Amino acid sequence: MKRVINQEVVAQEFAAGRRKIAAPAATTVITPGAWSKAQELGVVFEGRGGQRPTAAPPKTPKPRRTTPVEPRAGSADRAVDRSGLVVVRGSSVRLGTFTGAGPDRNIGLLDLVTGADGSPMTAGIMAWGREDSFPWSLDYDEIDLVLEGVLHIQMDGRTVEARVGDVVYIPKGSHIVFGTPHRTRVFYVTHPANWAGSGGQTRPLK
Repeated sequence: MKRVINQEVVAQEFAAGRRKIAAPAATTVITPGAWSKAQELGVVFEGRGGQRPTAAPPKTPKPRRTTPVEPRAGSADRAVDRSGLVVVRGSSVRLGTFTGAGPDRNIGLLDLVTGADGSPMTAGIMAWGREDSFPWSLDYDEIDLVLEGVLHIQMDGRTVEARVGDVVYIPKGSHIVFGTPHRTRVFYVTHPANWAGSGGQTRPLK
């Protein structure tokens, strides 16, 4: 039986730091999703010449949106103990749309733990693609853990790169651009809890 390589396998290999996957035609099958994921992440299938199969449709660039994204609410299953302990079920998380970065950007975001839980911090998940990277000014402290993809933090003309498993601390008062070369998903913790009302704001790209 041939080994099947799908997009999840490609993502796992990429997260482990491997940019080449052995995939001889005689013993492996590569799904269309795997070819797309490999092209997105710069992963090469050894034994296939690193090329997409000729039967696969060409990947066309995603057009820039010119109309506002309709806001949507996110959701997650939570278990709250009478002691105040909160457990959020990760597999249930569905991000909402964060409109604070501008109406032409599609930023997925959901606060999972907030001041309403009695916490002095807020924790949540945020995700966006390259075309939705956005400038932001922080009047609060933030720590980010990269869950998927590559996170770029641009500040003072420099770009700091963080990959899956990396932790980033962004000090209060920073003026940055949240970016990514492809797509990223980030777990964040902010202090104080009311980050949205403490002065965080978008600003024009220079």
